Amino acid sequence: MRSLGLPLIAMLLLCLPPAAAAAPDSSYYEVYDRTFTIRDDRLLDVYENVTLVNSSSSTRITSVTWTIPSTDLSQVQVWDDVGPLSHTTTSIDSSTRLKINFRGLGIRPHSKLTFYVSYTAGGMVSGSGVEYKTGLGGITAGDLRYDNYIVRIQGPAGSYLFLSDPQSELVENDPPTVTYSTSIGAHENFEGVRVKFYKYPAYYKLTLEKCITNHAASSTTDLMLDTMLFNEETSWQFSALASSNYPIKTMYVDSENNWHGVFEISEVAPSETKVVRLELLYEVGIYDPNLTSQNVGLISEVPSWLEPYLQPDDKWESDNFMIQQRAMEVVAGQPNVYLAAKQILESVVVSLDYQVQTARHGAVWALQNGVGDCSEYTDLSIALARAAGIPARAMYGWGYSEDNMAGHAWLEFYLPNVGWQPADPTWAETWGDYFCRIDPIHLTRNVRGLSSGESGFTFTYYGTAPSFHENENVVILTRSVAAQEFVNAAQYAVNLADTLLAASPDETLEAKLTLAENALYQAQAASDENQIILYSKISLQNANEVIRALGNEPTQETVSVDFEKLLLFLVVVGVVTAIALGVYAILRRR
Repeated sequence: MRSLGLPLIAMLLLCLPPAAAAAPDSSYYEVYDRTFTIRDDRLLDVYENVTLVNSSSSTRITSVTWTIPSTDLSQVQVWDDVGPLSHTTTSIDSSTRLKINFRGLGIRPHSKLTFYVSYTAGGMVSGSGVEYKTGLGGITAGDLRYDNYIVRIQGPAGSYLFLSDPQSELVENDPPTVTYSTSIGAHENFEGVRVKFYKYPAYYKLTLEKCITNHAASSTTDLMLDTMLFNEETSWQFSALASSNYPIKTMYVDSENNWHGVFEISEVAPSETKVVRLELLYEVGIYDPNLTSQNVGLISEVPSWLEPYLQPDDKWESDNFMIQQRAMEVVAGQPNVYLAAKQILESVVVSLDYQVQTARHGAVWALQNGVGDCSEYTDLSIALARAAGIPARAMYGWGYSEDNMAGHAWLEFYLPNVGWQPADPTWAETWGDYFCRIDPIHLTRNVRGLSSGESGFTFTYYGTAPSFHENENVVILTRSVAAQEFVNAAQYAVNLADTLLAASPDETLEAKLTLAENALYQAQAASDENQIILYSKISLQNANEVIRALGNEPTQETVSVDFEKLLLFLVVVGVVTAIALGVYAILRRR
């Protein structure tokens, strides 16, 4: 599993300071006020208000030069209170050099000039779909100091500010606008302000292709696939199975609220590959409850029913001496679960360097080696939490970024008084605050806390063991397309509920199915996208209650009998038995 967090250097887009021609050491920027407005198309509108003070007694300042980290510049304007100022632009590597010439002989000694710059730049805002992320306003100061340096960043209309680093003041909500003010001495650096804005909810259609291949000379028969689909416990995510190319036998919910789909594949002939294609819908919002330590109870108040989430397991070696010792050092006797869990998350971020792994190693290995990907970050966080008496469990799914989706792992801590809370130590290393909050580009597939195993499927069969791999593809849906997809998902759930109910009639569940059918009808008849999605979700919720009540987990134990090997085994047993009987007969004759 791999995190989609980008390296820090790739996220900070530094705008180098203007260099003043013939500027004396004593000159300075009295005000350097920069406003960055992020547009829906990810272009950036920039407006800068600058007051430059010439403290020299004899030298004039004739020009300044900006280096802008974009070659896609347009609508460049420079002016002062009198009128336009002469300027030139030159492309250099991946940036543009903007030279501003002051009118006449320049800024006179013991005087100052206020001037303005505006332009539109491309390539300075990344992200895709609902995400807008960037780092703006970085300065590597030269000979001039900055007495009042102000960075103002405005997100797209209708978006939500999820992160700013360093922490900035939110001065407007729609569009969300943050301001950060500081001063910068000569020859000092300021790394800029990093921000993430999201529009939400986000709608995704995830296509999973489960490829089952028989490489043997004999058939695999009676094959049945049991695959995890989604988890319904997260308050920020609504998920549904929209379609499948194989008839679904049943759906059921396991002990950790993971929905499973069971499909009968029947026979896979020699050299044949069968593909089970599933389409899942996700509506994902932002979870940001603004919790503090005041909301959360003590470690001593963890409920006893959560004992299974404190136990060691294969990859969560919370009983290991090194894990226990590190947990004691990190928590340092802190009784408040919020503060203790936050200290654990921060310690994992500091302890590990991100490095993609070809296999999952577990918590002890991660602690010993100091590297890992999202699996190791998650496993170490869980093991340390459990060793400290804090229930923790893993969340598996995908992270979506830059038109790409990759498998990802993160976790949840249980905090008394507020319940399970998400945290992503891998993305926290890049962006900072991913504790008790999550963004709409995390898609949760399943939650695992009773076992550290991460497999999302099992299958039963007779004959030769097939190979199995999964392909995945995700697209972000517009609200209008998502509306129709949710109608399809509701129809799929109603059909399955109707089939299960026909086999096991129940009056209470019949009433639920009627509610599901009525809501589906309202969704099909509605013209407003929001109403279509709303009624489709109501239909799905009622149909799923029927399915939850009647959809039982298969009781058949996993069987993987290879008849060729069985025949060989019987032949060997027969030969060995014959030899033994022969030897026994010879011995008896003696």
